[in-house]
This record gives sequence, C-alpha cells and structure tokens, in this order.
Amino acid sequence: MKKKIILSIFLLILILTGLGVYCINGDKISKNVYVQNINIGDLTKDEAKDKLSSEYKIQSFKFNYKEKTWDIDPKTLDINYDLDKTINKAYDVNRKGNIIQNIFKSLQNLAGIKTKVNLVMNCDEDKLKSELEKISKEVNKDSKDATIKIEKKKVKVVKEETGLKLDIEKTKENFIEDINKGKSTQKLVVSQIKPKIKSSDLKGIDTLLGSYSTTLYDSGYGRVQNIKLATKKTSDVILMPGETFSYNKHTGVRSAENGYKLAHVISSGKVAYGIGGGVCQVSSTLFNAVLYSGLDIVSRTNHSIPSTYVDLGRDATVSDSGIDFVFKNNYKHPVFIKNNYKDGVIKCQIFGHKSDKKNIEISTKYGYNITTYRTYYDNNKKEIKKEAVCTSAYLSRSH
Repeated sequence: MKKKIILSIFLLILILTGLGVYCINGDKISKNVYVQNINIGDLTKDEAKDKLSSEYKIQSFKFNYKEKTWDIDPKTLDINYDLDKTINKAYDVNRKGNIIQNIFKSLQNLAGIKTKVNLVMNCDEDKLKSELEKISKEVNKDSKDATIKIEKKKVKVVKEETGLKLDIEKTKENFIEDINKGKSTQKLVVSQIKPKIKSSDLKGIDTLLGSYSTTLYDSGYGRVQNIKLATKKTSDVILMPGETFSYNKHTGVRSAENGYKLAHVISSGKVAYGIGGGVCQVSSTLFNAVLYSGLDIVSRTNHSIPSTYVDLGRDATVSDSGIDFVFKNNYKHPVFIKNNYKDGVIKCQIFGHKSDKKNIEISTKYGYNITTYRTYYDNNKKEIKKEAVCTSAYLSRSH
C-alpha cells in the first residue's frame, strides 16, 4: 500500500513536470497571462499581437488638477504602444527563470493563477517635459508674503497667499509609469509654496516708529522718474528681527535697462549728468527715517559735497561702485518700510511694534568733520542715552 502511494506521487510529479516542460517548450504564451485586463494566455505571439491590436487604440491623455483638465494628443508626445516588447515580456513569464522556477510558474498559471504584464509604451520624454512646462504656466502661482497696507493712517495687515509649483519631473515619472499600466488620466503633482512671512508675524505692527520727508530742488524729468522708481523699489519691505536692508539690493543697478534716466549726480566732488541721478535723495530721506526709528546703521557714506535737501551730516550717498546704505532691524519685532513720492515730496516711514517706539532727537556737531548724534529720551523728556551715529567729511561745504 505504501509503495503504491509513493508510486502515485512519483507519477503525479512526472506528469506535472511534463506539463510544465511542455508549456515552456511550446510556442504559446503561458495560460492566464494578462496584459492589463486582456487575457492573452495560451496564444501564440502573432495571435496575442492581433488581439492586443484590436483592443488597444491610442487615445488622448489627460492631466488633471482640481477642477481643470488638459488634453494631450498622443502625436504631440510621439506615444505608441510597443506590442512586440509587451508580448515578449508575456512570453517570458514562464521562461525567464531557472528550470524549476519556470515549471512552477507554468503550473501556477495552469491552476488558474493570473500573471499581469504591463503594456509597454514609448514616449518622447523631452516633448512630454515641454508640454508640462506649458501647463506649469497655468498652474504655477507665486507665494505672497503677508504685508502691511496703510489706510487713512491706520496699519492693516494683508494676509499671505500660498503659492503653487508643478513638479514637472515627478509628474513625468508618474505619467510614464501609468501609461505603461494603460492609464490615460494623470493627476499633476503640485507642491504648495509656503510664504516666508505670515500675517501672524505682522500683527504687532501698529505704530509709526520714524518718518522723514524731503522736497525736490530739481524737478527735471529724469530726476523725478529716478526718484519715483527708487521710492517704489525700496517701499513695502518687511524687515524681520535681525535682518538687514541694503538700498542697492532693492534699487538694483542704475541703468537704462532697469528704467533709470539721465539726471544730475554728484561725482568726484562735481555736479554732472549720469544715469540714476536722484536716487541719493531717496536714500538720504530713508536714512533720516531710520535715524528717528532707532534702527541700527550698518553702512552709510556722505556725499563729497553737501546736499541741498538735507542738513549737513544727514545725507546718505549710494553708487553702483559699491557705496551702499545698509541698516538693521535690531528689535525683537518686524518693521515695515513705506516710501512714497507725491507732488515733489519724498516721504519715508518706518512702522513697527508700539513697544519699540522711541523718543529720539537728531543733532550734529560741527568741526573739521561733522558728527551726527542720536539722543534718546524717556516719556518725561529726560535723556536716556546719546550715541554718535556717523561722521561726515566733505570736500567742500559750499554747493
């Protein structure tokens, strides 16, 4: 009895092995092999190709993001099904391993276990990237930091806006992977760009810390245009605690390409015509507002000859050659810089937290050089401290 059982098992193994070997050596794809949802098992390669050709027709592809859809013509991306590669992959399902693995795989398929093979597709990735770059122009949105708006002398915080950016590389990877699975609709991979400054960071800005105005002495077209441009470029700036403000960084290079005009400038102790004349009046006006706000002066240089729009020791020259006006927010709260030009008057204002409001007077001491002082007072007008802010040396004091 025992010998019969052993013999039966041996015969069964031989039969199964024979079936497996037959499947491997035959010219047909193993049973129950599917491409997507199409069963091409037990078909020759040619039969399988005919079946797939009739089932799969390339249609337009879609990219989705929220409520919007973009239709892409397959011809635009040079997309085509590679049926030969697909069928070869299906054919190799029970032929790519060693003999034991191949026999076992054949028997699994014979027993009804399905094997799925992805549909191989070709796509021009450069053209796909180009199409995604076009879509990104509709999807991408710059983030906007929270900022300050002055309405009727009242400070109002304007809420920040989250930005969006299409991840082209990740979307491309997902698309290629999904089309090989037969999917024709793809969700765009879009990342959110968080703003650096949130409205919660600015809620404490409610007080004017310092302000200063100057009047134009030269109302020539070039100078007025330069002042308007420099005023705009240096306005609506949030300076977080510890951050520095570079005047040159905000105004950019004074060139015709950047919108600056010819006007009077002071160069090497002389008045001449140059691109960007007038920007120093804005920097000098801002310098005085900074003085009254109590912010730290990092870098400031006087003109070679005195300016007519501010007192001696109260000017701040700048140039593309490297002379910059830089100051620092030394407070624990952010400050907001608001500059404005209207009817021949430049006005620079610095807003901040009410706890940072200081009672300050500015004075100058005349000598061979001119020293500018900043004196702090308490609410009872008692002097707290007096500091020398900067020293000015002019080539000539007559202009």
